[in-house]
Amino acid sequence: MKRALHLIAPLLICGLSACTGTPMNGEIPGSTYQLERLNLTAPTGSPFTQALTTDYRTLALYEWGEYDWLAQQIFAKKGLSAAAGTPVPPERLEDWSIADPAAAADLRVARGHLVALLASDAPRAFPQWSSTAQTQFDCWLHEQHEGWEIERIRECRDGFRATITRIASAQSKRGQPVADESKAQPQQAAPSSFIVFFDFDQSSLMEDSRRIIATASRAIAATKGAKVKVVGYTDSAGSESYNLALSLRRSKAVEQELVADGIPLDAIRVEGLGESDPLLATPDGVREPQNRRATIHLIKP
Repeated sequence: MKRALHLIAPLLICGLSACTGTPMNGEIPGSTYQLERLNLTAPTGSPFTQALTTDYRTLALYEWGEYDWLAQQIFAKKGLSAAAGTPVPPERLEDWSIADPAAAADLRVARGHLVALLASDAPRAFPQWSSTAQTQFDCWLHEQHEGWEIERIRECRDGFRATITRIASAQSKRGQPVADESKAQPQQAAPSSFIVFFDFDQSSLMEDSRRIIATASRAIAATKGAKVKVVGYTDSAGSESYNLALSLRRSKAVEQELVADGIPLDAIRVEGLGESDPLLATPDGVREPQNRRATIHLIKP
């Protein structure tokens, strides 16, 4: 249901024009331009802003996987700002409608605690925990706004509360040695989905795509026993049979690059879906850059 609902808004706004990942139309609501840039951007700035870059990228990729175009764009924009070294603030309740009054009250109190924490020395002393608290709050607020994905709401809310408690406990022990955050904290989950794009009617990899695949390879190698699924796609220009073959060539090109990066061939499964399941729905025969892609999915054991 979520996928169907979120496919509608960008299409109504874009009409028959392409919401492609380009600077010209990158500000169109629902464009994945910012996420494409974030996938290629190395974080800078303080340890806190670097952690925010990674965590907002994870949120954006999750919403992209849910076909929530507007949310992925919001989080990708925040990730890009953080990558430039700018500490972005948590989302404001005023910008999101919350139907449940009790949930809205909980969020208002939670944001107050978060703002106080971010105004303290926590981002310097506990950069990853502080980033986790902020992004889990944003996740909770967004999911509560939608109001129906109960498990996801609980996951983000509980993640926020647990991290706030962890930081408060560490701050209260300032008279005692505080454990090294990098050793004490649970490992932040690495992104589990990656996307690369192709030129029209091509299956050869661009340099930007190779960098994304290299990032994916590192995440895969760091996950013991991981399997990988690569799925190729095309736009709607050309016949269905031709596009099916082209999509498979694209997934095979990604597979070859993963193997070159050290991922075992027997850990990879490839598939080509042709012009089915487009990122942006278009009429037949349209050359849509966002639909010329391959996705890399890390499957944990």
